[in-house]
Amino acid sequence: MKNTKKTKLVLNRLLIGSFCVLMLVLTFFFINYIGKLSNTRKYANAGSFDTALQAWQEAGVTDIPNVTGGPNVPSKAPDKVPTSVPAVKAEFSKEYTHLGEAEEVLAYESGIAYGLRYPVYEDAACADAVKAAAYELLSAQMKKFSGFADDECKLVIDYEDGSAGELVSVLFRIERETGGVTESEKQQWIFNKKKGRTVDAETLFTDRAYAAAAEAAEETELSGERETFSSYLLTADGAKFYYEADGSEKSVTLPYAEIHTYMAVTVNGNVVADRIRELDPEKPMIALTFDDGPHYINTPRLLEVLEKNGARSTFFVLGDRSYFTESNKETVKMIWNSGNEIASHTYSHKDLATLSLEDMIAEITKADDNIFALTGEYPTFVRPPYGSSSADVRKYANAPLITWNLDSEDWKSRDRDTIVEHVLAEAGDGKIVLMHDIHACTIDAAEILIPQLIAKGYQIVTLRELFYYKGVELENGKVYHSSYN
Repeated sequence: MKNTKKTKLVLNRLLIGSFCVLMLVLTFFFINYIGKLSNTRKYANAGSFDTALQAWQEAGVTDIPNVTGGPNVPSKAPDKVPTSVPAVKAEFSKEYTHLGEAEEVLAYESGIAYGLRYPVYEDAACADAVKAAAYELLSAQMKKFSGFADDECKLVIDYEDGSAGELVSVLFRIERETGGVTESEKQQWIFNKKKGRTVDAETLFTDRAYAAAAEAAEETELSGERETFSSYLLTADGAKFYYEADGSEKSVTLPYAEIHTYMAVTVNGNVVADRIRELDPEKPMIALTFDDGPHYINTPRLLEVLEKNGARSTFFVLGDRSYFTESNKETVKMIWNSGNEIASHTYSHKDLATLSLEDMIAEITKADDNIFALTGEYPTFVRPPYGSSSADVRKYANAPLITWNLDSEDWKSRDRDTIVEHVLAEAGDGKIVLMHDIHACTIDAAEILIPQLIAKGYQIVTLRELFYYKGVELENGKVYHSSYN
C-alpha cells in the first residue's frame, strides 16, 4: 500500500513537472512569435550591436563597418559597450508617403544611433534588390562616422517611393548628425520590373528633361542644368523633380507624355534600344513610312511583305482609326508585335496649324492615349497631317516632328508601277519615304519595291533605327525631313 501511494506521488510530481516545462516552452515560443510580428527592431542594450549585425548578415551584406569604421565584420562584441539609453535617438519621419509596407531597423551602438527604413514589395526580385541597396547604403553611410566614436552621432535613412508602369522608384532620404551639425542628402533608386534589374538612376533622364523641368517650375530663374535638381521620384502622375528655392525644398512634376523621349527607359520598361535591330552602320539605310492606317486588310498584307524580306517600317496611325473597329485594334497590336514601329499621325488628320491651341493639343494627346492603350508605349514621333506645323505645334507636340524628303505619290498616281519607278529613282541613304498603307496599290508596289531596294544594298529600317545608327540626337519640337537635315 505504501509503495502504491509513493508511486502515485512520484507520478503526480512528474506530471506537474512536465506540465510546467511544457508551459515554459509554449511561453518561449509565444514570446518569440509576438516579437516576429513586428518589423521594427527597437533600441536595445548591449545586444543591439548583435541585433543589427544579424540583420545585415541576413541581407547578405558583407562590407559591414565595425565600431571604428573598418570594413570587416567583427568576430565579437565591441570593447566599448553601448549604454542602455541613447543620448540621441534615430526617429523616422511621418511626412513621407509609402506605397506599401516597410521594414525598419533601429539600433544604438557606441555613440551612434541609427535607423534604416526601406520598402517591401510583392515582386520578389524587386524586394530583394531594394533590400540589398538599402543595406549597402547603410554600410556606406556608417563609414562616414569613422573618427567620431566619442561624439553622440545620429543616422537616419528613410524613404519615399512611387511607381510608373514597370518602373519602381525609391528616393532614400539620408540625415546625419555629428557634434550638433546636421547634414542631409538624397539618393534615388530605380528598378525595372519588366527586365528584372535596376536602372542607372543618373542616366535615366537626358539633359533635356532637366531643362524641361526648369522651364515648368514656378521659379523662372532656375537653370536648366542637371545639377539644379537634387533628385527625382517617379510617380503615377509623372516624374517629380526636386530643387532648392528660397531656402526650402520644392518640386515640379512633368507628365511622361511630355518627356518620354528624354528617358532611357520608358514607363512600360522598354529601353530605347529594345526595338533596334543589329544592323550594319556602314551600309545605306532607308525608312519606308506608312500613313493614315491601320487598314485591317492592307496592313496585314504589308506586314507579311516586310517580314518575308527582313525589313521593318514605321506606321503613322490615326488615333480614331486605331479604335474604329476591333479588327483595327488588332491590326495596331499586330504592327507592334511584329517588331515594326508605331508613331502618331494625330487623332483625326486635321491640319494642326489651323486649329485652336486646345484642339491642337487634344489631337495629339488623344492619339497618344489610344496608341498607349493598345501597345503599352507612347509613340516617339508625330507626323503632322499634310506636313503642316506652326510655332505652337512645335512647342506643344512634345515629340520630334517627322515629315519626309521622298514622296512616293501613291496618293496621286494610285498605280503600282509608277510608285515603284518613282521611289527607286529618288532613293538615297538616310531618306524618309512617304507612303500610305490604306491603298491596295501601295501594298502591291511594296511587294516589288522592297526586294529591289534590298538588292541595291539598302537596309529598310524604322525611324528609330535610322536616327540611332545615323547618330541623330532627337529634339522635341524639331522637324526632321530625313536623317541628315
